[in-house]
Amino acid sequence: MTENNKDIALKAWEIYQNLAKGMGESAWKIRSIYFTTSAALLAYSYNSSAPELYFIISALSILFFIMESGYRRLQDQFIDKSIQIETTLNDFVAKEKYPRFPNSLGTDVDTPSWKQLIQLFRLKRIIFWLPYMVVFFTSIILFLLDVKK
Repeated sequence: MTENNKDIALKAWEIYQNLAKGMGESAWKIRSIYFTTSAALLAYSYNSSAPELYFIISALSILFFIMESGYRRLQDQFIDKSIQIETTLNDFVAKEKYPRFPNSLGTDVDTPSWKQLIQLFRLKRIIFWLPYMVVFFTSIILFLLDVKK
């Protein structure tokens, strides 16, 4: 392999790293908007004695979870692509005769599916899904108990 191929692999790795970082930052922004909005609606629902507004919080929990999970799934795909490039770069460092290149170098990703969304509920990702579940069920319980000022 030539020095050109190594440079291409290095540039692709850098692009994948930046895309994964950007997806992660976007996911955290979505999460922060969700918690800010939910806390404000929770306080307003209690203060205005309008427990039916608790359902809006439940709906927001679902919508923001789906939105953030899409970004997390895209981030996972770019991390996987980055790992493939790292294998190539390791082969260059080890001076392998035939470094393993991925099938393609591109930013194309698979469309996130509902099956992948369900896989986000693994125990390994509890820090991701548990806050959404807590807010979702808390708002429903507050509605059922008719909590108001």
